[in-house]
Amino acid sequence: MDLTLLIMAFGGGAFGAAIGGVPAFVFTGLTVLAAIFGGAAGAPIVGAVSFGSFFGPHIAFGGAVAGATYAKSKGLLENGQDIVTPLFVTGDAGVLLVGGIFGVMGYVLHYLIADVFGGMVIGNAGWTDTIALTVFLSAIIARFVFTKSGIIGKYTGSEKRAYFPSGKRLTFLIMVGVAIGVVIGGLAATLGQMAVAGDEYALALFNSVGVIGFGIAAALLIFACMGLPLEGHHHVILPAGTTAMLIFANSQNPIATVVGGVVMGIITALWGEAMGMTFNSYADSHIDPPAATIWVWQLVNFMIIASVLPSTM
Repeated sequence: MDLTLLIMAFGGGAFGAAIGGVPAFVFTGLTVLAAIFGGAAGAPIVGAVSFGSFFGPHIAFGGAVAGATYAKSKGLLENGQDIVTPLFVTGDAGVLLVGGIFGVMGYVLHYLIADVFGGMVIGNAGWTDTIALTVFLSAIIARFVFTKSGIIGKYTGSEKRAYFPSGKRLTFLIMVGVAIGVVIGGLAATLGQMAVAGDEYALALFNSVGVIGFGIAAALLIFACMGLPLEGHHHVILPAGTTAMLIFANSQNPIATVVGGVVMGIITALWGEAMGMTFNSYADSHIDPPAATIWVWQLVNFMIIASVLPSTM
């Protein structure tokens, strides 16, 4: 554990709360894209800024989620699930303090999940997307500390509660998964073919194709901050891109690569919706559906698909 980064995590969590969860996450996306496309010169930015104690989602976004939850509990914010509004609006030091505390907690929790549990217990520090899992667990803690909603909220309706999309929404989400799966699967196949032909730069990008998709999806959320009706889709494009990369690395088959991306795209689009309906429909805080999706399906990618389809590249 790095003491400097641990201390820095307090500032990252407080700053994330101040500017809002989604604005902070947009900068996660922008900086990760800059780092990847910057090659060797940009590589340090990924660990220091994008996924570190500055804009790491487990720190900045997690701090913002906790800050909004606390602000709602104190009557300083109308909606505890508001992760777009910068919490500067509250003018309350306690809100930023809570963000900072959860930033530090996010750093420590991630260290325990990734390095202690992943590295020492199961012998694989990359066993899932440990940052997404940290975001998910941090939000659950914030809900129990600051609200009385319970983990899946308190249903007040008279009809049977729904936990899965249906009708027009179901078909729409399937098409979202198909579209994202095709485009990220196609990118994986394209870069993979260039890598097989000997392009070492394409190989580096191929190995990061899921993260590239993640960065694009995160950056696009700037339009949600502008009030446009854009839905987050990083939980679809990251696992789908990872699946596509693993399939191509094993088979060098572009068609199988795209099909794999589409299948994972559909699964994660529907899973993310189900997570939102389960955790956030009747609650006073935000438990992130994309994080709840990414850690599960990256676990499938890293621990199952990667084992069944070892790389031949």
